[in-house]
Amino acid sequence: MTQTGFAPSDHENVPSYTVDDLMALPGFLQCLNFCNQQLLAIHRKMPREVRYVADLRRWVMTHGALALNFSHKINPDLPPLTATNLFREVEHTGIASPNTVTSYLKEIYARGYITLLSKADQRVRAYAMTEFSEKMFYLYLQISLQGLDLIDGAGRGDIASADPCILTHMHPIFARHMLNDPVYYAPPPSIAPLINTTIGISVLNEMTRAQKAMPLDADRVYVDLGSASAMAKHYGVSRGNVARLLSKVQNAGHYGQDDRGTWVSAQLLQDHYVLQALKMAHSASAFIEAQKLRTEEASRK
Repeated sequence: MTQTGFAPSDHENVPSYTVDDLMALPGFLQCLNFCNQQLLAIHRKMPREVRYVADLRRWVMTHGALALNFSHKINPDLPPLTATNLFREVEHTGIASPNTVTSYLKEIYARGYITLLSKADQRVRAYAMTEFSEKMFYLYLQISLQGLDLIDGAGRGDIASADPCILTHMHPIFARHMLNDPVYYAPPPSIAPLINTTIGISVLNEMTRAQKAMPLDADRVYVDLGSASAMAKHYGVSRGNVARLLSKVQNAGHYGQDDRGTWVSAQLLQDHYVLQALKMAHSASAFIEAQKLRTEEASRK
């Protein structure tokens, strides 16, 4: 091993997966529950920070911004984070216009999540993510890697902890896999109302975190879901905000209550599983690619 703790051959023993592979594995739900709990804990601890990137539109722009940031950090000859470059990253999704991208960058700059880069051309505002922002997304990637390790024990989390540069290489690969996958940026109707709102992804995680078995023959799956008031308190929003969101999902037939308790539709649950398996599959392959890049770097030194 090198001084960083990076083992160049480790990637040869780390498996990759398809979505179907993951969903068929007995450890998949354990992986999902772990990731849900970790992400919910972060949202509860830092509701304001998470809120600025939590809905799908901002999440897409954030991943595009981070991909540019980390790529430029690895190779300064690659394009930096600018409004024009970010729009090019996300234009194909149809989620954001040039004005939306510009406004988004101004907003997260004002919040201190990005900082201005010194550039020769002062007419172009180029940015870099702050150390806080980078660490937050290193943590996000680490949670996914630790979740995958619960499935197969491959030790990705330990490898990345020993050599954090793997995460720098991993994020642009992961982000572009996700941004080029329409299942990610055009989610199915059952979960779209949740994913397209700031609080919705956490509500979706709340709805699905208690599942212990895949629903194979039931239209309704009963869940242990907190009240709208409790969720509002956890995530720093109004009760009405959460209640309106739940009402949308209920009106679409994917959530409700009866004499047996609170339920979500099997379709919602299945669509959520597919989306999470997609994220995990892209995380697994991005990790392998990042390790190979670190191997090449080590061989050049």
